[in-house]
Amino acid sequence: MKNKSHKRNFIISTAIFSLISTSAISTPANAAPNEWIIVGSGWGHGVGLSQYGALGQALDGRSWQDILAHYYPGTNLSDSPVDKQISVGLTQDRTAIFVRLDKFSDDAQLEMSIDGNPVATIGSGTIIRIESNGASVVTSGGDDGRAESRGSGKRISFRISAGSGLINTVGGTPETNPSSALSTPGHRYRYGTLNVVYGGDNDGRPDLYSAISMRLADEYPLGVAEMSSSWPKAALVAQVVASRSYGLGKVNSGLRGNCGCHVYNNTSDQVYVGFSKESDSWRDAVNSAVAPSGQAAVLTFGGKAITAYFASSTGGRTMSTRDAWGGNVAWSQSVDDNWSLNARNPNARWGLRMSQSAMAAALGLSTVETIEVVERFPSGAAKTIVAKDPGGGSVTLSGRTFQARMKLKSTYVIGAVDIALADTLGGIPTQSGFDEFAYRAQQAAADIAALTPQYKAASEKADQAAAQASESRKKYLNIKNEIEKAQKELEDLIKDIEVREAEARNAQSQVTDSIRILYMQGSLDTLSVLLDSTSPTEFTENLVNLSLFAESQDRIMKKSIALIKLLEAQKVEATSRKDELEVLLTEANAALKNAKSALKDAQIAEDKLKKLIEEKQKIVDAYNKSKK
Repeated sequence: MKNKSHKRNFIISTAIFSLISTSAISTPANAAPNEWIIVGSGWGHGVGLSQYGALGQALDGRSWQDILAHYYPGTNLSDSPVDKQISVGLTQDRTAIFVRLDKFSDDAQLEMSIDGNPVATIGSGTIIRIESNGASVVTSGGDDGRAESRGSGKRISFRISAGSGLINTVGGTPETNPSSALSTPGHRYRYGTLNVVYGGDNDGRPDLYSAISMRLADEYPLGVAEMSSSWPKAALVAQVVASRSYGLGKVNSGLRGNCGCHVYNNTSDQVYVGFSKESDSWRDAVNSAVAPSGQAAVLTFGGKAITAYFASSTGGRTMSTRDAWGGNVAWSQSVDDNWSLNARNPNARWGLRMSQSAMAAALGLSTVETIEVVERFPSGAAKTIVAKDPGGGSVTLSGRTFQARMKLKSTYVIGAVDIALADTLGGIPTQSGFDEFAYRAQQAAADIAALTPQYKAASEKADQAAAQASESRKKYLNIKNEIEKAQKELEDLIKDIEVREAEARNAQSQVTDSIRILYMQGSLDTLSVLLDSTSPTEFTENLVNLSLFAESQDRIMKKSIALIKLLEAQKVEATSRKDELEVLLTEANAALKNAKSALKDAQIAEDKLKKLIEEKQKIVDAYNKSKK
């Protein structure tokens, strides 16, 4: 086993213990980073429904009604007005707009009107080009989009008047290739009326904008693309109600003059893509988003429809409208949104890298030495951020202003740290409210202090395991030697037994032959011997000799049989002894393997603790180095 003394003598430095006992650690005064990383959570303004929060709640088994009640406390589900139309802004500030009918059925037709008067019926495939002459809208159309004049006016409208199909429209310039532009994905609409309007001359050239109007209750939600259709139904239905309610709130606020629309089709309001969103699961969600009456549902508070705001995710708690924008809305409160911090949310933690020069320029300082969130809203979002330079200069910004200047995903800013220190930590820091790196160094020092006794115990255990393995090996070798010796003795004994057994069997054979001869000669031979006796005394002696001979042969026979049995018993005993030793050898071998395994495990545990302590020490060393 390797010498472990250098491990057992591991010493915790004084600097580490000083870190453990320090309750607050500040960034060193001369440590202005070359590059920053701003760390935060969530995406969006954080007001109202959190989409990843809705996903988490749906996966937890909550209903869409539960989700809406959580994010819009105090609201009710009411009937959406069936007659309301919503106008969705598609394009703005374009010098050309192109329109084409993409048919579903052969009888599909597109009706074109100018200033409310129908002027033409257009079949599938014909491209209508719309430009401006500086005072009104000019249209032309044909296979190449230029062949035939279609008239002019202030408003050009299109609706599907027969059959079924899609209104396909894109904006561009007079130089745009309309066929190519119209062949790209998206911008196809099954429902409503498309309006193209001359918007004046605001930038030295005539501007056009387009918007499509449709029913708010059932047609508009089908094209809203604010949530993946693969998400659980409860989350989808909650999103439908929120989107419909948001749209109703904007309709009640009236048309916007710069687009002729109630809402834009992008994240300025909510994303609307039209037909490409109409999957089976999304259509089912729209059809299921109904009030107790069975009519399309919207959210109301105190009997009035609300503009139901929503965002992708938060930093763990939603914001109220008062904290986000300054307006105090009764139904808008800060509520728990821990589901946003789940790993399924790609923005549960984000980081933005920024050079020192870019950071200084954005904040108006010569050099940025520290950035600190000094005040937070109840939601945890940054309310006030202070940045300082080495000369004592500083700038104070609201969280919203800081977000705008840095182009951050949200105001849920955890903090900012030197990127070099973040790399040392192995990635984006995750703690908020104080110097992340110092916190990690402090925790690393505490971990080292806690791990050192464990490491010492592991080292001692490894030594004990090594000693146990050594003893097991000695025992194994002793038993193995004993078996080899016993095996040699057994082999010699078996050879001796075989020789003696052969002799015994030979003697037995001779006796058997003698007896056989004796009996073969029979009584005549015996009588002849006796008759040849010359005197009574000789007769008696011959008779005794014959008896003794027979008795001797019988004893020899019995002894040879007993000897054979004894030899066989010795052979069995020797074999049994060998078997016993082999069992002991197997047990000793297993004990040796177990001891080796225990030694290996102990060494692995010891090495892991050593490596962990070394990693923690690197963090502490890096922090101590940054202070110099």
